[in-house]
Amino acid sequence: MNVQEIFRYSSLVSVPLFSVVALFILKNVQEYSFNKHTISKSILFLNHPTKIVIFRVNFLIKAILDLSFALFVINHFEIPIWSFTSLMLISSAVLFGTLAYFVVGKHSISHKIITYMSGVLWMLGELSVVRLIGDGVFTIISLVLLSIPIILAFGYLFAKKTNVIVQAICMFIWYIWLLIFVFRYL
Repeated sequence: MNVQEIFRYSSLVSVPLFSVVALFILKNVQEYSFNKHTISKSILFLNHPTKIVIFRVNFLIKAILDLSFALFVINHFEIPIWSFTSLMLISSAVLFGTLAYFVVGKHSISHKIITYMSGVLWMLGELSVVRLIGDGVFTIISLVLLSIPIILAFGYLFAKKTNVIVQAICMFIWYIWLLIFVFRYL
């Protein structure tokens, strides 16, 4: 397996890795509630400096893995690097990485804007890539599987009910799409 092949699967690794690390950090946090809080909000409950560093590095690792996947997709489909599609995919990963710095509590508004912008850019970038594939059935599947998490996320945001369960559902739906995309079209 060469470096390019590793990049092909990096996004498939980033989601479970990010989730496992986040759950590992949260497993012994007393006041934290999966029903009331988001993954990002868990930093407010971490009292050990090492766990805070791991928390922040977790965001950076996921962002690096997602960026390498975005670059693989851009290269695979021969998308010009300065195209709108490329910029959306790259920006999504970079924005996600900035969440390591823009944490809830200190930068709550910036954090929300970055989080939702990153998700929307990723969805729009992937839909642009799907358009290049030209498979009508996959386009419909993509519209459904990529849109549902965005609708859920914004719906729960406006209802002020976002929590880890909602985030897990959104990540799971996108992960299903990602599995189909990687194993069928890459």
